[in-house]
Order: sequence, then C-alpha cells, then structure tokens
Amino acid sequence: MKISIITPVYNAVNTIEKTILSVINQQIEFQLEYIIVDGKSNDGTIEIIKKYFNRISVFISETDKGVYDAMNKGLAIATGDIIGIINADDWYNDGAFKIVEKTFLDNTNIEISYSPIHNYFNNEYLNTFVPGSLENLIFKFTINHPSCFVRKEVYQKVGIFDLKYSMAADYDFIFRAYTMGINFYHINTPLVSYSLNGVTGKPLTKFKQIYESWKVASSFVDKKSNFFLKKRLIFYIVWMLKELLALPIKLLIKPHLARKLKSYIRSILGGLPADKYGAW
Repeated sequence: MKISIITPVYNAVNTIEKTILSVINQQIEFQLEYIIVDGKSNDGTIEIIKKYFNRISVFISETDKGVYDAMNKGLAIATGDIIGIINADDWYNDGAFKIVEKTFLDNTNIEISYSPIHNYFNNEYLNTFVPGSLENLIFKFTINHPSCFVRKEVYQKVGIFDLKYSMAADYDFIFRAYTMGINFYHINTPLVSYSLNGVTGKPLTKFKQIYESWKVASSFVDKKSNFFLKKRLIFYIVWMLKELLALPIKLLIKPHLARKLKSYIRSILGGLPADKYGAW
C-alpha cells in the first residue's frame, strides 16, 4: 500500500521546511509518495524545497489559480492508495503516518479518516480542535481538512476540489463525500498541527468563509423542509453576529489569550453549545 502526501505552496519561505520535515521524517512501513505543487514562489521557498529533492517524488512549480487548484494538480498525479494534503504552514505530528497505516489496515471499509488537530499561533501552542458531529456538516465544516486521509477512489467517486470556492472547497468536498455515503472514521489522536497564522486564521477573512460555507450546502438544503431552512438561516445569522461582535476582541486580544479565555469558560460550563459543530 502507498500513501501520497500533497503540499500546495506559494511563498512560504519561513514555514515550508518544517512541513517538509514533518512528512519525510515520519516512520512508515507503506511506500511514501511526496508531491509538492508550488505556485511559482519567488521568496526563496523553491531553494529550500531543492534541499530535499532526493526525498520528494514530484515537484511542480508553475502559476495556478490558488491553493485548491494546486491540490487538484497534485491529485491528478498522485498514485497512492491513501492521500493526505498538508498546507505549507502546517505540519504532521510525530507518529501520524503510523497511526494512519494501522487505521486503514485494520479497517478496510474506511474511506476517509479525520482527527483532532493542535492549533498554533506564532509557533505557540493554543489549544486542540476537537471535531464536531458529521451530522452538522449541513450547517458548517465540523472537521479540519489537513487531518483527513482519503482513499484515492473517493476522489474518483466524489470529484476534486471545486475552484468556485476560494476558502471552502475543502468543506464542499467533505460535504459531498458525506452526502454520498462515504464511510468516515474518527481517529482520536491529533495527527496534525495547524497554524492560525495562515489565511483562514485571520479575523477579517472569516466573513468570506461564512459566505462560502452558506453556499456549499445550500443546494442540498433546498430539498429540506421549511422548518429546517429557517433553522439553518437562523444559525448563519447568529454565526455572523457572533463574528461581528467578536471582531474587535480578535483584533485587540492576542489569539492565545482569547483561546485561554474560551477554554476557561468551557471548563466552567462543561462545554459550549457550539462544540457540536467543532470545539475550537
């Protein structure tokens, strides 16, 4: 069996080496294929990648239409039975591939695995994201894409990333897989560390993410009852209002303090209502 790992990258000179090392230093019994798809970086990223050419299976450097286009290019040439995608500012935790190997060998019916993730900001650990219920994917993205490992045939069944989304194409892919009956499996051990310094971690990008998330499931939801449509509309109105109210706090308070405050409130209350959609 073979695992393919795809890293899309553009101008990530400060983070790409850590990502690469987190892949090539994994202990693995399976054959490993590592594909890096670069968007024509010009900040020194390519020079760092070249240091590891002997451990990289395929390297592409050409202009693209964004991160999901780069992912699709990697998927088009990946030959592994299982495929993972890790961004250039995130990294796999030690032992992650061993866990993935055992999971897919012991459970041959699994098609997509996912796990909790560790969140970092400025290289400082913040907290651990715990995935929410898959049933709530109809409201928002309840898991985190970098933690996912996907059997190759799933992409053949479900399709690749839809480039009409600039921030939510991973949610769209996972939602399509879920509604098509693809078999998911939750691994309890965090496999990935996620940097909130990236684009999706910036406060002002949250509103675009909310808009795209609304669009992802809208066509599916249209087939539901009026009661459900109203419930989803209220969910999004509340989500938007919460983000608007929290925006000044996010701009003024450092992320690690905000996360500690949220963790403190969660410990007192025994959880937050939003945790069923994923506990950040």
